[in-house]
Amino acid sequence: MQQSAADGGRVKKGAKLGPYTILAPLGAGGMGEVYRARDERLEREVALKVLAPGLLSDEAARRRFHMEALALAKLSHPNIAVIHDVGAQGDVDYLVMECVPGQSLAQRLRSGSLPEKEVVSVGAQIAAALEEAHEHDIVHRDLKPANILVTPKGQTKVLDFGLAKLVRPFEEQATTQTSGKTRGIAGTLPYMSPEQVRGEDLDARTDLFSLGAVLYEMATGVSPFRGETFGAIAEAILNRDPVALARLNPDVSAKLEEVINKALEKDRNLRCQSAAEIRTDLQRLRRDLDSGRATVTVSGLKNASEIVSRQAELRPPNLPAQRTAFVGREKEIAGGKELLLRPDVRLLTITGPGGIGKTRLALEVAGALVGHFRGGIYFVSLAPLSDPALIASAIVQTLGIREVGGQSPREVLKRYLEDASRAPTLFLLDSFEHLTSAASIVAELLADGPNLSMLVTSRAALHLYGEHEFPVPPLAVPDLGTIPPVEELSEYAAVALFVQRAIAAKPDFELDPQNASAVIEICTRLDGLPLAIELA
Repeated sequence: MQQSAADGGRVKKGAKLGPYTILAPLGAGGMGEVYRARDERLEREVALKVLAPGLLSDEAARRRFHMEALALAKLSHPNIAVIHDVGAQGDVDYLVMECVPGQSLAQRLRSGSLPEKEVVSVGAQIAAALEEAHEHDIVHRDLKPANILVTPKGQTKVLDFGLAKLVRPFEEQATTQTSGKTRGIAGTLPYMSPEQVRGEDLDARTDLFSLGAVLYEMATGVSPFRGETFGAIAEAILNRDPVALARLNPDVSAKLEEVINKALEKDRNLRCQSAAEIRTDLQRLRRDLDSGRATVTVSGLKNASEIVSRQAELRPPNLPAQRTAFVGREKEIAGGKELLLRPDVRLLTITGPGGIGKTRLALEVAGALVGHFRGGIYFVSLAPLSDPALIASAIVQTLGIREVGGQSPREVLKRYLEDASRAPTLFLLDSFEHLTSAASIVAELLADGPNLSMLVTSRAALHLYGEHEFPVPPLAVPDLGTIPPVEELSEYAAVALFVQRAIAAKPDFELDPQNASAVIEICTRLDGLPLAIELA
């Protein structure tokens, strides 16, 4: 690779590839790295995608990279990223596309589900983009939130046609015997269709299944097919129905649920048969939502009086307000949220040593679940308690229910949880480590309340049946041996936290090449422990 353009396989800021000057990195995926660049000829900013350095010797990858350019060149649609140019310099292959402001849908979903009008609007635009691709016999094969960009004005752009494939219409395939199996499976597993998982020949309907998975995630905040291993996710796609949308989002309309369920049919002959069909349904639903005609269902209820009474059960959480911004832990927040939304997970224990940030992480997870627990989310601090017998009383006080008729707090709590109409509720029990001798009360409460889930923080697991332990790792720190450039240091959560707290103490503090090594050494010696870094 030419030294003027790249160093160690990565394109450098200020480097030139043809007439394009690299300005800053925008992101990276499996196939390539994307940079913001300046087209010096036309004096405009563009997005420049460079084939990932690790794939330079992979001829199949280079062919797929070239195929992306050919696929994009065939397509002209406002919801598909426009390709401007393709080129090579030395052994650097690159594509030049329009530079679109905004966030990926994956970034938008980090904070939870989207309002239904936005789900419908974005979904209709994705369907329109797929309609254009399918009309040119192009199947995307890797539709997922990370490959969908939403601008600040709500315009949606489908990106990354690196796995796109030219196929014959499925009507023709039905009349011709095909090979059945492909040489490998391409795509991102949680968004694959059953036929894609099985390695069968594909047609446009596989993209419609992926769109159904994306719509489901937009409406609920979680993927419809989840599991802890590759095999578990594949088995769910092939054999299991996703959790009903209304269970995860009681405000979703019956029509949107119908559209998503039809897109997620495992038998492609029963699935939606065209992107135009989905686009038309979503556009019609958008008009109904705008006019107030859409039928809302709360956990399957369609009677208006029942809806009002059930929605009245929604209670604002009593989560304590935080005085500082949360740094890092995006993966852990998403993982904790996903676990607590699984029907088989009712007890999640966040574990780790003191100062690792268990309480703050639990609060972020619980905050991301507001709207999913209609019975309320209740934070109960157990740190002040010295007597395990007071746990039930602390919970009763947090719930704001009165102890009547001489009943003990435990009896009052049992009666409250056994209420058959009780909506899904989450208790966050914080700092359980000094009360583990009374861990059995957690199991008893879960047995009393079939709609109760528990999120617990403790230095050690409670060792109860059905418990899912969630260890919290230290914040990421750079390697002392190789100090990265200052502009890359903020990607390490430990350094970002140190800088945040340093600026709070000294507003003119700035991370620079002179103090970078000292900051890294402090964060490393403190083992990436958030509390220790804050105190430092």
